[in-house]
Amino acid sequence: MMSLTIFTRCFRSLLATFMVVAGWLPLASFAQDYPARPITIVVPYGPGSSTDNAVRPIAVALQKMLGQTVVIDNRAGANGVIGSQFGARAKPDGYTLLAGSSTTLAANVGLFKTLPYDPQKDFQAVAGLGSTSMMFMVRSDFPAKDLKSFLAYASKQTNPMPVAYGSSSAQVALALLAKMSGVQFTGIPYKGTPQAITDLIGGQIPVAIVDVGNGVPQIKSGRAVALAISGATRSVSAPNVPTLAETWPGTQLVTWIGLVAPAGTPLPIVDKLNNAVTAALALPEVKQQFANISTEIEPVTHQELTKRMQRDQTQWLELIKAAGIQPE
Repeated sequence: MMSLTIFTRCFRSLLATFMVVAGWLPLASFAQDYPARPITIVVPYGPGSSTDNAVRPIAVALQKMLGQTVVIDNRAGANGVIGSQFGARAKPDGYTLLAGSSTTLAANVGLFKTLPYDPQKDFQAVAGLGSTSMMFMVRSDFPAKDLKSFLAYASKQTNPMPVAYGSSSAQVALALLAKMSGVQFTGIPYKGTPQAITDLIGGQIPVAIVDVGNGVPQIKSGRAVALAISGATRSVSAPNVPTLAETWPGTQLVTWIGLVAPAGTPLPIVDKLNNAVTAALALPEVKQQFANISTEIEPVTHQELTKRMQRDQTQWLELIKAAGIQPE
């Protein structure tokens, strides 16, 4: 009887082991063959946005490393909600990725009463790419050329000064500026940052909040002046532009960009993608392209990106509440 019991236990153990291995074999084989066809990266903003600019050099590098075409699919609208929803509903096979950010995967939770996707449940983190911050800009012919004189000028206007923004991050930055300064503004949402810059330069709007990567070329061209940036420290690309923290210590807003996949994407594929992205970020040409768009390279594992998404959602909710923004 004892021998039979021992035999039964051993048989059950072997059977369980076989079932686990058998279950993983097709998955491992699938990952080994991946990718077998083109990969699409959904960018929830238009061409020329900070997210788009960061993803394009990565897409080029991944094509060479993985041996398959990597397509950028821009699906702009609703502060990144439209493209993010599309990415969340894609098949979890590794062939559709989303260029996510602290805007779409953290801030939007506090900016909308309801979201058609859940950043925590609907996505599998893949890899971190980089980070940047917001820049407050006016046209070169604007009567104020620094933050102090700008706030003094804005406070004297009959109506709240209109300020353009093309992302949720910029919306939060504007609300923080209003709260810290006590000056009221009227936020004007745009489909994307490039459109906001176009109207700023064209004189249709007096002020815009853009990412540093989009703002620096305008400074160099002489068409715009930067009043301040939202980062913790001054940008290497614009060292003469002060931070908000230099006026109000502790005030900062940094945004990150990363790749995510639909929840349920096999981890062996996620690991393969993470390794490829990490290698791509180490390439000299990619480093130079990130420097050109004033974006700091931040390669992180999918586990680290998952933790960042969770942590930042809490932090952005606190920022949004502190800024007095009501969900739409």
